Amino acid sequence: MLKFFCSSLLVDINTSQFHISRQTAKIRRTTTLEATAPVPFDIELDDHHFCAHWQSVFTSYPDRKLLLELIVDDVLVKYFVLAPPAQARSLKDLHAAAQMRLETLFGVSGDDWLISADWQGNEPSLVCAIPKVLLEKIGIASKQSGQQILSLQPRFVWLWNQCKQRLPMDGWFASVDEKIMTLAAFRGGSVNMITSILLPKDSDNVWVQTQLQRLAMLHHLTPPAQLLLAGRIPAAWQMSLLHRTNQYQIAKIDFANKIATAKTALGSMEEVAS
Repeated sequence: MLKFFCSSLLVDINTSQFHISRQTAKIRRTTTLEATAPVPFDIELDDHHFCAHWQSVFTSYPDRKLLLELIVDDVLVKYFVLAPPAQARSLKDLHAAAQMRLETLFGVSGDDWLISADWQGNEPSLVCAIPKVLLEKIGIASKQSGQQILSLQPRFVWLWNQCKQRLPMDGWFASVDEKIMTLAAFRGGSVNMITSILLPKDSDNVWVQTQLQRLAMLHHLTPPAQLLLAGRIPAAWQMSLLHRTNQYQIAKIDFANKIATAKTALGSMEEVAS
């Protein structure tokens, strides 16, 4: 039987580095990943140096002309929930309301951000905004390198799509990275709260539980009966928080997270051997 598949490069864009993985997705939706070590990259470079650096990163990669699937770190993205405005009659009205809310919440110009959402007419919409200047740099750099972008998603959205079959109707979902955690609360299957929190260097299960209690009080919510975690989950959380209660579950660990965990385990084995 023939097996249809396509290959692409999964590029995880952080503020200071890239994680590049080669992935092959077969027709049965199984995916294999081959990751490399993180590559230093400064996204604050001007257009010329950004493109030059981009090309230097991918020139050394054998499959640089594959389709690109880009993940933008949550540190670079702004999230919020938009309740349906009473006077909204069209998608244009919803977008205008989202732009006004972005400017009010974060004190930025809505013209500088690309706004997208799972627009809902009668339910709250999850809205995210990405800096247009970053998108323009990526577009120019990829075009000069002869690459095509298959998709570009914020980290939380990407993980949410990966885990949507397991999302709780009335629980919380968290996207975790090295520097930030984005938390969303669900009620009846709809998002009614989302926020991003910077992670301290030595966060543990006590810190997580404190944040959940604080956010619940701040947004007048009930603390979650279930928290689904996905992403680069700190080892301290896995060893303590997740193994002591059924309230917290791991939905998906990033491939880069698995590599880091394996390296840690290998280092411990080498120490024992020596």
